[in-house]
Amino acid sequence: MSSMRIALPITGLLFSLLAPALCHGQKFEEDAFFEPLPVVLTASRLPQLLADAPGSITVIDRDTIEASNYRNVSRLLRAVPGLNIGYERSHASWVSYHGIGVSSPGVMQVLVNGATVEVPVNFGALSWTTMPIFLSELEQIEVLRGASASTYGSTSLLGSANLITRSIGDTPTTHVRTYLGDNALRDIEIGWSGRVGNTGTRLIVGEQHEEGFRGLADDRSTQRLSLVTETRIDAHNSLHLRLGSTGERTERGYPDSPFGSNKVRESRDRHTLFHLRWLNAEDTDREWSLGFYRQYVSLEDSWLTSYAVFNDIHLSRDRRGGTSRFELQRRDRLARSLRIAWGASTQRAETVSPAQFARSDSLVSRQNKVFANTEWQASEMVTVNAGLTAEDAGEGWRVSPRLYTNLKATADTTWRIGASRVYRAPEVFEKDIDFRIYDSAFPGVLLAHPFVPNPALRETRADTLEAGVLSRFDSTGTTLDLRLFRERLQNQIVRLPVSSPSLLSSQIQSTQFQNAASTTTLTGLELQLGTHPWTGGEFQLAWSVVDRDAGSEAASSAIAPYVANLIWKQRWPAHWSSYLSINRVGPVASGDSYLANGRVVVEDHTTFDVSLTRAFTAFGRPATASLTALNLGGRHQEIADPAMQLVYGNRAANRVSRQVYAGLNLQF
Repeated sequence: MSSMRIALPITGLLFSLLAPALCHGQKFEEDAFFEPLPVVLTASRLPQLLADAPGSITVIDRDTIEASNYRNVSRLLRAVPGLNIGYERSHASWVSYHGIGVSSPGVMQVLVNGATVEVPVNFGALSWTTMPIFLSELEQIEVLRGASASTYGSTSLLGSANLITRSIGDTPTTHVRTYLGDNALRDIEIGWSGRVGNTGTRLIVGEQHEEGFRGLADDRSTQRLSLVTETRIDAHNSLHLRLGSTGERTERGYPDSPFGSNKVRESRDRHTLFHLRWLNAEDTDREWSLGFYRQYVSLEDSWLTSYAVFNDIHLSRDRRGGTSRFELQRRDRLARSLRIAWGASTQRAETVSPAQFARSDSLVSRQNKVFANTEWQASEMVTVNAGLTAEDAGEGWRVSPRLYTNLKATADTTWRIGASRVYRAPEVFEKDIDFRIYDSAFPGVLLAHPFVPNPALRETRADTLEAGVLSRFDSTGTTLDLRLFRERLQNQIVRLPVSSPSLLSSQIQSTQFQNAASTTTLTGLELQLGTHPWTGGEFQLAWSVVDRDAGSEAASSAIAPYVANLIWKQRWPAHWSSYLSINRVGPVASGDSYLANGRVVVEDHTTFDVSLTRAFTAFGRPATASLTALNLGGRHQEIADPAMQLVYGNRAANRVSRQVYAGLNLQF
């Protein structure tokens, strides 16, 4: 059965829920009529109205962040069409675009105010729970769906998520936020912000603790600090500093993992960042910026295991590393109808992992980049965006271009069409990981070789053609964003079995990251719909459906045929408000393991989240109390560990479980 036939009944159900809103325009919330389309920065590095941006962008605003009462960023991204967010355990979330990148992350860029927070030490992926930023800092999240390497480089192969933080106000404020719930869930966050002279400061510290999903080793304790300063030097110059640090202790593994390859254990993560940026703003259109960005990540994760006569096998995933990047950018208006953002950056990344680089304890990589994005208002109706990034990661320059045209058919409807070609360079781990297993009593005997290096690995190329429409219907307070796309990926990086002379090669398969022999073609539709059907009510629908041609059924199974999310926010009398999220994901092969065991297809599943909030006044200042429940409905698996499914067979080794917690947010 094709993905279209699977998804259409689900779509019909979701639209049936929204139909009354679209048919009874007289009931829509009056405020929706006056809400302008948001201004976004992510698509082109230029501040643009959503209708002028080169691409489809989902904006998760401050109201949605607060209404959800979520405790991490990744869960909020379920509101984005095409994004598949699954949980292997409570502290381990996987974020992928249409399922691509689950076993080889790095196809979607994550930024804070335009600066990346990713470090290649984690296979190019991001640990969402250790990111040194609080949800209370965020003003909005902008997610550019589709290729954006022409703006941010090769780690933006299929999209970018930009976390935009709130500006520091003039009035000093202190806030205390706490959550208490089942499975020993307890959070505390204390923050202060204010201005002294020309400097604004925001300091937040907090701790999160939980025992996670039932039946799993899933304990987590996270301590986080975020310090931000904004100093105005004069009328045109300012200095912006962000310091962040997170330390985390987590439980990982399973008591019955094959060969003890993933035993229950305790690991420790640390993520620190230092962002410093100077801005020189001549006026609203002309600005220089110079930034230095440093990230550092470390993981301590090792254990002893045994097999047969081998009793002293030391396994380790210990690794540490960081990136240092300088970036210069210029925004300018060259003519009344022509704006440009251009710049250059240079980056150095170091990775140290003796256990995973058998031939070299540490690796250093360098990357140089130049970029330019232009916006040309050809007429009152036509906007043309052109952009490119030229990038050199040590193997020659690659150019990623993009051309996009927006046609304003009416004041409320914009048609869009665009094309791009982007490249993604292989991550250090994909090319150079050389993970070998020995017993210390038999140092010359190679027991297993789970990962074999591949220095010949080539970059992935993605060619995208897309068209769509962004339309507002003021009579019903509705905004529609429709995107049709065709993405063609060549040399996609996949993990494949290879031969090895190791002693246990028949039981522990050796693998290597390789370029797929076949081309993957995705043809699909993404829909973002928001409507205000009545006073105080808002519905948001995110839906995507993909027709997959990856050369084989096994490869196609790694791409979710459909993903749908419906959010209902409602303000009730007496200062009550509610939030309901329904998330539906089609069957998809997801997850990975150090032991190769092919792909495990996770069954289609539905997740319900609900939150109820009451606003009140405490000590003369606004406050809220909330009650939130996640993962309502039946227990199910979202991300599989292929090696563990060897043990559990058709039973899911790791199922998500319900989480219920109460919250209190006070301001002083």
